[in-house]
Amino acid sequence: MRMKVIRRPAYTWLPVTGAVAGYLFASLLMGPLQEEPPAAFLLGGMAVFLWALGWDSAIRCDADRVSVTNLLLTSTVSWSDVARVTADDGLVISLRDGRTLGSVAFGSSLLGTFTGYRTHRRALRLLAEAHRTASQSPGDSDDGPARIIVTFEWRRLLWALAAVYGPLLFIWAL
Repeated sequence: MRMKVIRRPAYTWLPVTGAVAGYLFASLLMGPLQEEPPAAFLLGGMAVFLWALGWDSAIRCDADRVSVTNLLLTSTVSWSDVARVTADDGLVISLRDGRTLGSVAFGSSLLGTFTGYRTHRRALRLLAEAHRTASQSPGDSDDGPARIIVTFEWRRLLWALAAVYGPLLFIWAL
């Protein structure tokens, strides 16, 4: 099973669109108005934040594990440590030791409560299928606490910073 990346479409595209619009505004502000470079760099930072909030916040899973990325921090857990996946009040991955993993992108909301979390159902279906497939294969389950590995996604952050600030620095140098 190859890595599946699950993103919430509206949660992904609205912040990314805001980030692109802010970045274009920063570039235009930086070009003709040389006396306002701090504002352009501030808007560039806002673009990186919106990218991290929208596009980078995702759930990734493969045959062995599931990872939840929230604002550049990724929590990874083996499927053998997952008890169940539910979408009653936002998408929640319940671990066998009672702890839970949640996603910023698939969190609870008032609109989701009224609509029955329709946008979460696809993610729930994909994760439940991957969990079922992983449960059928022999696992390394034990009775201890679930092992959650938390990592900082610095490489993706560096690429985003280079994509946003590289052209601004180039324009500023000219």
